[in-house]
Amino acid sequence: MKSGVLLVNTGSPDSASPDSVKNYLREFLMDERVIDIPRWKRQLLVYGIIAPFRSKKSASLYQHIWTTAGSPLIVFTRELAKKVSQKTGIPVYTAMRYGKPGILQTLEQMQADKIKKIILIPMFPHYAMSTYESVVEKVKMEYSGFAFSSLKVVDPYYKNPQYINSLYENAQPYLKQKFDHIVLSYHSLPERHIRKMDKSGVHCLVENNCCETEHPARNMCYKAQTMETTRLFISKAGIAPEICSHTYQSAMNLKTWLKPDTESVLHAIASNGKNNILVICPGFVTDNLETLEEIGIRAKASALQTGVREFTLIPSLNAHESWVNTLSGWIINAQ
Repeated sequence: MKSGVLLVNTGSPDSASPDSVKNYLREFLMDERVIDIPRWKRQLLVYGIIAPFRSKKSASLYQHIWTTAGSPLIVFTRELAKKVSQKTGIPVYTAMRYGKPGILQTLEQMQADKIKKIILIPMFPHYAMSTYESVVEKVKMEYSGFAFSSLKVVDPYYKNPQYINSLYENAQPYLKQKFDHIVLSYHSLPERHIRKMDKSGVHCLVENNCCETEHPARNMCYKAQTMETTRLFISKAGIAPEICSHTYQSAMNLKTWLKPDTESVLHAIASNGKNNILVICPGFVTDNLETLEEIGIRAKASALQTGVREFTLIPSLNAHESWVNTLSGWIINAQ
């Protein structure tokens, strides 16, 4: 039976115009796993407040990173798919959880190409209801309407040795340079999402040092998984823990989302006389608005204003050769 690979990423607006961004925000924020409140409240919030008032500002941010080929996230994901397909000899398709090409549209193309067995690789190393889970459940829902013979889903790979090695290989040229401190920044999440995934209700964000204590809840705990990625990466790279910081970015509410906040930590590092800072975002395997604009432009400008002399953002894995090899190996083993 003919196999095909489906790489699913978050998605992007069709363009950097306010109208396009508004449409994208509506689709993205109406996902019940992103804003987990009753639908009528979510609709009022998204359609009445967030999309109308944030679209123009968000569009201006997208304009800072937009390329002649389009959205960096879309461009890099397509490049990755092409290289992996060339490496494996297996058709590799891309889909976006929000925006185009949609999951349904891509599954229709796979069916037209007579694909029977699908290997799904969510472009998210860590388990979160708003990313990995949302993609898997959406694909399963759409998949049920087709006559494919099988769907195999690659598990979260936050501690997979090949993924950690790809992070290291990608970062190595930057790690060879002189630096005083390295920040590992992950997308923040509402703390209620972390508690919601803890079915026991007595461990996550309840116990002291919960992420360092063995418990079944850790298997689906985003925070614990990001901390494990950080631990494995700095061990692989041979970086002293005292010159590393583990942080979270993109929080909508600093009080109720995962902490510490990346920008606040950068300011603290600068105030301690650190002049040369590296930042890596291991949770983003593809560069996008959060890495290129939020960290690469805004956080950098803020850090330089507080005394940092050198600020370097290490690119995401994108279509790095090591990442291509890692995905290719997973795909061949999954057949």
